[in-house]
This record gives sequence, C-alpha cells and structure tokens, in this order.
Amino acid sequence: MGCISKFTLFVTNFIVFAVGVAVVALASMVISKDNTYGVLLSEGTFSLPIIILIAGLIILLIGFLGCCGAVQESPCLLYTYAGIVLILLLAQLILGILILVYSNKAEEIIVKGMKEVFDDYGRNDTSLTKAIDQAQHDLKCCGVQNYTDWEDFYYGQQHENNSVADGCCKGNTTVVGCGLGVLDDPDVETKIYTQGCFYAIQEDAKDATVGLGVACLILALVEGFSISFACSLAKGAR
Repeated sequence: MGCISKFTLFVTNFIVFAVGVAVVALASMVISKDNTYGVLLSEGTFSLPIIILIAGLIILLIGFLGCCGAVQESPCLLYTYAGIVLILLLAQLILGILILVYSNKAEEIIVKGMKEVFDDYGRNDTSLTKAIDQAQHDLKCCGVQNYTDWEDFYYGQQHENNSVADGCCKGNTTVVGCGLGVLDDPDVETKIYTQGCFYAIQEDAKDATVGLGVACLILALVEGFSISFACSLAKGAR
C-alpha cells in the first residue's frame, strides 16, 4: 500500500507541477502583451493575469512539495504538503460559494469599474482613448451595457450627448469623429455596434469560463486524493 501511495502521489503531483508551469508560462505571455479585456476592465496593469500568475506559482510549489515528499517519504514534509492542499481546497470551496452567492454584486462592481474607465475617454490620456477604441472595435461593442451609455460619459457630454466613441463605428476605426452625432441618426444601428462591451466580454469568455470550472472541479478531486495519499504515506513512514 505504501509503494502504491508513494507512486500515485508522485505521479499526481508531477502532473500538478506541470500544470503549474503551464499556467505560469501562459500568464507571463498574457502579461507581456496588450490585453483587450485589460483596457476595459481596469486602468493601468490588468490584474487578472497577475492573479493567474500567482495561482500558477502556488500550484507549481504545491506540486514540487508533493513530489519531494513522495520521494523522500518525509512525514514532516508530507503533512505540511497535506495541510497546504487542504487549506487550498477549503479556499476553493469558499470562493466558489461566494461567487455563486454574490454573482450579481460582482457584476455591479465590474460594470461600475468599466464605466469609470470609459468616462476617461477623450480626456488627456490619448493612449487610453486609442486603446478603448481598439478594444470596442475588436469586440464589436459600444459602451458598457449599451451604446447609449455614451450619453452619460465625459466624451458624450462634450458633444451634446448625441455622440459615441470612434471605436463604436463599424468598419474603419481610423476615421476620426465618425461617432459624432450618430445617436440622433435613425439608422444608428447600421452605423455603430450596439451591444455593450460587458456582455460582449461575457459571451467571448463563455467557453473559457466553462473550461475553468471543469478544471477547478478536476483539481479539487486531485487535491482530495493527494491529501489522502500523503497522509497514508506519512503514517507509514513514521
């Protein structure tokens, strides 16, 4: 039983270690490049890739500890590993419950943050203005929840509350001023994108969200087995 536990724990954590390496590499690539979502969801550095990078490092560390504990059969290392994995498993369960319970609140916070970013369009930060234009064009969206949001933003208020950002225009976004006065046009829906960027991001990330949920479920099962095998191996080693 000890040999089986040792082998299973080592293989399991080698896979976890490999996953951690892949996550760290992926997050590093995202951070090194401009991110469409990052422009719309927060000013400055986009926090999600940073969070993913930290999570990847934690997964990598856990996999490394598990492999070392299995090879050395150190009770101290194995119990430490089991304790860390147990804390991580509990944290995942709590986070999942909080997301389910406060999903509407989280949506409100994200929408509010996006509106603050959009309100800075057309001000002194030209790079932010260009980035928002490009993001809207790439996602084929306009405004946060609806294209009429631009009536309440700084840019719209500076243009008689009837204009949208240039990035909302269908076709070539290099045409400066293409969104001026478009809200008064009866054919507005043929000239600009009308879907809000918040919902465009939701649709674009739907597959990734499902995949992430499945991955979290598999990871939770792996963690449960790892705790069991680690404690069994540590007990035998003592």
